[in-house]
Parts: sequence; structure tokens; C-alpha cells
Amino acid sequence: ITFALIPILFYWVKKKKPDIIISNLVGYIPNLIKIFTNITVINSIQGFPRFNFFRKFIWKIFYANSDHFITMSNLTKEMLIENFNFSRERITKIDNPIISRKILNHSKDLIENQYKLLFEKDVFCSIGRLTRQKNYFELIDGFNIFLKKTNKDINLLIIGDGELKNELLEYIDKNNIPNCYLLGFQSNPFKYLKKSKLFISTSLWEEPGHTLIEAGFLNVPIISSSCPNGPREFIKDNLNSFKYNLGNSLNLAEKLEKFCKTDEKDLFKMKVNFKKKIVKQFTKYRFSKRFKEIV
Repeated sequence: ITFALIPILFYWVKKKKPDIIISNLVGYIPNLIKIFTNITVINSIQGFPRFNFFRKFIWKIFYANSDHFITMSNLTKEMLIENFNFSRERITKIDNPIISRKILNHSKDLIENQYKLLFEKDVFCSIGRLTRQKNYFELIDGFNIFLKKTNKDINLLIIGDGELKNELLEYIDKNNIPNCYLLGFQSNPFKYLKKSKLFISTSLWEEPGHTLIEAGFLNVPIISSSCPNGPREFIKDNLNSFKYNLGNSLNLAEKLEKFCKTDEKDLFKMKVNFKKKIVKQFTKYRFSKRFKEIV
């Protein structure tokens, strides 16, 4: 399908004669068309690219033709410089404009009757597709260790759908893990997130981790894995969040226990630090200001 659409894009470029094409995905196509036109191409790299031989070859041939790159983390920026020898001046790290008043408005919606009972207890929440990347088996293990050690009566809600749903359900059932609920896909996860005591991210990697930013915006405390890319750049243990060692369910359980023992004054300071110093970087205003400088 991608290859079939190349002549259509070429037709529109010839007809509309744009000065700039901004590409968020499949960026090699505008760079291919650039060979036959005078357009400027800006490639926004949405995520941390993972390369096989063929994809690396495509990048070396076509992406090298880009006039500028935008990345969402400094790690991706350094990877492009190291692997493809792109000049530092051609790459700018800009945080995505994900924060808006809509998130706040959606967070005020009422919880459906079928889930109200879950919020009669304290709730820990995690949001994301049920895939290997999100590392939910580690989350469930860590939560189970925490429950056994502390005898706390807290619910864990995992919001999202994906290919590992049945395996996760079987794992919860087989190991008799209490208080753990998979809510599936929810069109408005913010109403659950806002009413949660804690947001947990156990991801193997993120770029940069939008749900972390959204949780911080809604003043929900955060525990994140020590995964590379985005979280490594802004998650500061005991300063604006809690961080546990990725791959260590026991350490996650310890951090959950530490969160429960942290007094409200210290939690408030952490939430303020996250919102004032991190969240403000992800607004439309900041994005447009940086983007205008590039253009």
C-alpha cells in the first residue's frame, strides 16, 4: 500500500507545490520525492527506531536526504548521530504537544457503575496496550509481592487491550493474584487515572511515555521502571517520582511499599516538581515555539 501511494503523493506535491513536507511516519517517501522536487522535508521520528538490515539500508539511502529531524528524546537524537552520521545541527529534540485542557475535562467524567466498586478501595493504575513492551507480567508479580508483604487491600487496574490479554488473565488466575483487574480498552482512561492513588509504568522502553506525562498533569504520583529513552531523561527518583530497577519485581514491590509510607507533604512536593518542571514542556505552546524556530 505504501509503495502504491507514492505516485499519489507525488501528484499532490506537483499540484499544491508545498514549501515543506513534515512527515511523522514512513519518512522515506517524502525523501524519495524530494529527489525530483525542491521541497524541504522535516522528518519527525515518532518513537525509538529499531533496525534490521533492510530498514537500516533504507534509512541510509533515503533518510539522509532529510533537511531536518525532530526526535522525542535525546537518546534517539544521539542514536541518529552515531549510527548514520547525521550532523547534530540537523536534529532537534522537541517534546510532543500532548497536554491539553481536554485531558482535565475528561478526567472529571463519572466512573461507570460496573467499576465504581473498584474505587471503594485505593487504586493503583497502569495504562497501555497489552504487549511485551509494557511488561505487565512484571507489574503483576511486583504487585502480588507487595500485597503479600504488606497485607494491603488495594486494587490494581490495567487499562488497555492487546495480544497478551488472554495470557495475562491466565497468569492472574493460575497464580491466584487478588485485586488485579484488566479493564480492557477505555475511550476515556483519564477518569480512572485521576481517581487513582498511583500510576505505574513497567515498560521495557518508552519514547517518551505519554501516560507518564498525563499522570503528572493530573497530579497522580508515579512509579516508573528504569527503562531507557524518555523516562530516563525526566524521571528522578524521590524528586518528582519513584523509580524501580527494570527486571526486578521485588524492587518494584519495595517501591510500592515506600510510596505507601511516604507522607502527603513529600508526595505533594514530588507532584509539584513533576508538573512544574516536566509537564510544561509538553504543551502546544512550547511545541509550536520550538517548531517555528526550525522552520
